[in-house]
Amino acid sequence: MSRQVKTEIAGIAGLAFCGILVETSMNVTFPTLMGLFHTTLNNVQWITTAYLLAVTLTIVLAAYLQRSFHYRTILTVSVLASFFGGVIFAAALNLPMILLGRVIQGAGTGMALPLLFTIIMTQVPRQQQGTYVGTAGMIIALAPSLGPTYGGTVLDLLDWRYNFIFTLPLIAIFSWVAIKNAIKNGSLSNPVDGSF
Repeated sequence: MSRQVKTEIAGIAGLAFCGILVETSMNVTFPTLMGLFHTTLNNVQWITTAYLLAVTLTIVLAAYLQRSFHYRTILTVSVLASFFGGVIFAAALNLPMILLGRVIQGAGTGMALPLLFTIIMTQVPRQQQGTYVGTAGMIIALAPSLGPTYGGTVLDLLDWRYNFIFTLPLIAIFSWVAIKNAIKNGSLSNPVDGSF
């Protein structure tokens, strides 16, 4: 298996990790956002609910998307949604704008997660697939445990917006790594149907 495939997998895993990290870091900001936007906890909780709904719906549609669109399209939309959803959130002036950013970013994460495992199952030799699936799962599972600590530290030292500002460069780097190695690997020109 080529180094490009390994690095491509790492880039997409990092993209998914950032999406989940930001999601789990938001819970500690709810009291701050309630005071800032003069709203109730029920309304602020939609920040998490809207994100999770977008992730879930996109994952449910993953098989259809992968049958209907090329890898290039899915990866590009995932990257753009993850990045610009974070930009919208970081620049948000009100709760509806925050919700819009979260829905867009949730769709990006929802595309990255199944794409990650599709690449592993189609480009990694069968005898190594278990190792790669386990490693990818471990990277993704690490995000929820780090999220609250990360969010609380950022909120304590700076401002809630920095939860997203700090992850935007990471999203850009992981996206660049994934796309660059997908180009080298030749996967951008292929449909996501198992025939890489």
